[in-house]
Amino acid sequence: MPLITHALLYAGYALLALTTGLALAQVGGADAAGATLGGLSLFSACAVTHAGLSAAHAAGAIGRSEKKTRAEIDKLRVSQREATAEMDAIVERLDKLDAAVTDIAHRRIEAPAQAPELKMIDQIVDKLGRQMDQRLDEIRRVAGPAPGGRETGSAIDIVRDALDENRVELHLQPTVALPQRRTVFYEGFTRLKDQTGRIILPGEFMPAAERAGLMPLIDNMLLFRCVQIVKKLAQKDRRVGIFCNLAPRALSDEAFFPQFLEFLRDHREMAGALIFEMPQDAFEKRSSVEARAMGKLSDLGFRFSIDRVTRMDVDLIDMERAGVRFFKAPAGVIIDQFVQQGVRPKSSITREISANDVAAIFIRYGIDLIAERIEDEATVVDILELEIPYAQGHLFGAPRAIKESLMEETAPPPGMFGRTG
Repeated sequence: MPLITHALLYAGYALLALTTGLALAQVGGADAAGATLGGLSLFSACAVTHAGLSAAHAAGAIGRSEKKTRAEIDKLRVSQREATAEMDAIVERLDKLDAAVTDIAHRRIEAPAQAPELKMIDQIVDKLGRQMDQRLDEIRRVAGPAPGGRETGSAIDIVRDALDENRVELHLQPTVALPQRRTVFYEGFTRLKDQTGRIILPGEFMPAAERAGLMPLIDNMLLFRCVQIVKKLAQKDRRVGIFCNLAPRALSDEAFFPQFLEFLRDHREMAGALIFEMPQDAFEKRSSVEARAMGKLSDLGFRFSIDRVTRMDVDLIDMERAGVRFFKAPAGVIIDQFVQQGVRPKSSITREISANDVAAIFIRYGIDLIAERIEDEATVVDILELEIPYAQGHLFGAPRAIKESLMEETAPPPGMFGRTG
């Protein structure tokens, strides 16, 4: 009931009480006090009755409102259950559609559309195989005993057997972002195994391979294998980024690099996942031919990383121009040269640079610092004080071989490095 109506009713009650009081005084002969008391009693009775009726009306209205609210809630619950059922049905249809699309995509990848890629790989295989055969024949004709009584040919045969029989493994070591320690990259290490499954250490075959002139071919093969594996990994997870060693001599190899470049040109989608890494000394001594080859890879979107660092007074302008985007140095070298010796990189900045600002200067030139060979937590604290964004070392994870299934999927075609049978 509106408030003005209540006010009018109470005014009427008061008027009635006043009239009754006057009547009692004049007609009934009551004194003024009695008349007033009688009028007030009548007013109170009317007010109480009105209040009771109003309360009853309000209670009824509340009950009706509560009942209506419950009915609305029940309707909402029914609607929610129906909407949830519809959403589940939509998700199920989307899952089926996604599975169908994935199946079609896999069929298209495995279909004859891949033939041009396989044809190019076969061309690389044939050329490298012929070169290896010719070089091995020459070695067998002229090679004499190696120092220590072991024949050069035997070490080369072990390497050739490992390559021929696909005993090549890719080991991955994580690179983490600081301070979260979340894995953001991997570094790839290629390893050869003998017939017993033992890892052949580089020191066991590299001297003989160097004397025989086979290291360029071995480097090229390992690079090609690493790229093939990265290509496979990138299909599974496009967020992955892998550092793959690139021997500078591969850049100037007239038989290998043009075909390798053509292969990468047809697979530019790998540019975000593949980072070519070379030693600091080799980068600084690169020839004009190697520099141009790096420029061609950079034009395709591929990035470079520098490792095996011994000096921190690097030319940031030259590195930026060459497409270098990562600089990987041992944590001990970073702390010793930046903090203790006061070494600073070469740049266009003329003001004095504190040790804590050096990482920011690298970033200004598009280069991220990576502190490697971290073995303990104390070193992590020192690196964090220098605000270096990335770290690598056994503290965060040792190199581990990838799954056998992936190794088999990315195996080079038979006869890639020599003819069997």
